[in-house]
Amino acid sequence: MTTEKLRTGTRMSLDEFLALGETDGKWELDDGVLYIGASGTPEHQFVGLRLCYHIDDYLDEFEIPPAEFYHAMTTILSRELQRAPEPDLVIILRARRHIVSVHRVESPPDIVAEILSTDRNRDLIRKRQIYAEAGVLEYWLIDPRSDTVTPLELRNGGYVARATLTAGDTLTTPLLPGLSIPLADIFHHRGRPTRNE
Repeated sequence: MTTEKLRTGTRMSLDEFLALGETDGKWELDDGVLYIGASGTPEHQFVGLRLCYHIDDYLDEFEIPPAEFYHAMTTILSRELQRAPEPDLVIILRARRHIVSVHRVESPPDIVAEILSTDRNRDLIRKRQIYAEAGVLEYWLIDPRSDTVTPLELRNGGYVARATLTAGDTLTTPLLPGLSIPLADIFHHRGRPTRNE
């Protein structure tokens, strides 16, 4: 199957999707239906990289890090339901590091983060649903438009929002004690691209 002829809405199996290999943009499979998203804007990429910088800095403090993280990696939420999104960030706790293969994350991770972009409803509604159904313990919604982060935690099969954080707040999680990300260093960083660039 050649990628040139594929469009959002094409039906395919998970095996067919995984056989596509490297692609341009954000390619995801949702209930056996292909979704092709645009590549991230400079601002989107900057926010993601700053977030990764802080997580990497935190993990580097440990002789044996308590988790691993990956940026924009295909993640199989369900083989049965044919669901394989590509979250902007996935975090896998050390006890579950076996779910990472050479090419992808093979099972639901412990934390996912999405940076809201053009298709905001997909992140706010659909992905909230499928991540909860897969049992992802935390889902971080990062909104560069409003400079906010809303951490959601899984309770009784659904997500409950902790307080929405602004640029003056610090992002933490009980899953990684000691992780402390000052959001001003992401949203107010001097190197952040402007939306007009």
